[in-house]
Amino acid sequence: MSSETRFVTDEIQERGNGREAELVPDMALEHPEEIHLPPPSIGPIIVGLGTMLLLLGIIVPVLLPIGLIVAVLGALKMANFEEIDLHPQWLRHLNDRKLGMWIFLASEVMFFGALIGAFISFKVKDGFEEAQEILSLPLATVGTSVLIISSFAVVMGLEAIQSNDRRVFRNWLVLAVALGLTFLSIQAFEWYELMHEDITAGTLFGSAFYLTTGFHGMHVAGGVGWLILLLLRSRRYSASNYLGVELFGLYWHFVDIVWIVLFTVIYLIH
Repeated sequence: MSSETRFVTDEIQERGNGREAELVPDMALEHPEEIHLPPPSIGPIIVGLGTMLLLLGIIVPVLLPIGLIVAVLGALKMANFEEIDLHPQWLRHLNDRKLGMWIFLASEVMFFGALIGAFISFKVKDGFEEAQEILSLPLATVGTSVLIISSFAVVMGLEAIQSNDRRVFRNWLVLAVALGLTFLSIQAFEWYELMHEDITAGTLFGSAFYLTTGFHGMHVAGGVGWLILLLLRSRRYSASNYLGVELFGLYWHFVDIVWIVLFTVIYLIH
């Protein structure tokens, strides 16, 4: 082979290698392998510690305010977390965070289903006639109405941020926080009245009522805390980034539906 022929052959090979090198990044872009890790933070540990103290506060009441303060401080620290959208390789049409929320709500259905089923069983066997007369249906109706209106406020807040109206979005969320706190206040007043009538956790009705409504109240309190976090992070949401608000809406509507079931079982069915 002559030197000229050898030169032409080498040039062709170099061009071919160049084209392959150009193709490699394009092929890599078709199947990106991205690993998203959250930033290191002690916030979740603080929230977990605060939640544990809140649960222990049921036995030792002095731990309740301490647990609440610790949980709020941890939640405020977590408010600075960046929201990361993952891109799953399966069920591409369903966002992974939304799928996670639906799975979480499915597990909550099992929890509340067990509690409501136990309450119905005790009510059928014992009757709860005396306790039923002490319960305030008008007060519970007001609380139910407040919770339903709060769900409407969350829907309107989501619609506002989808329209990129951040001011109206904040206003609706503030209203939802106020309504959630109002519901918790009504529930706390009802507990006080029942305990004043000697309906304690030592009675069958008291244990069933306090456990069922208290578990729901913890979810409402958690939802109010979540709402406050949304308010603190309101600048990060826009018409193109509102998934965090939508996920909260799913949770809040579930809590609302559960209370409607509890309201029917506890207050309306004799």
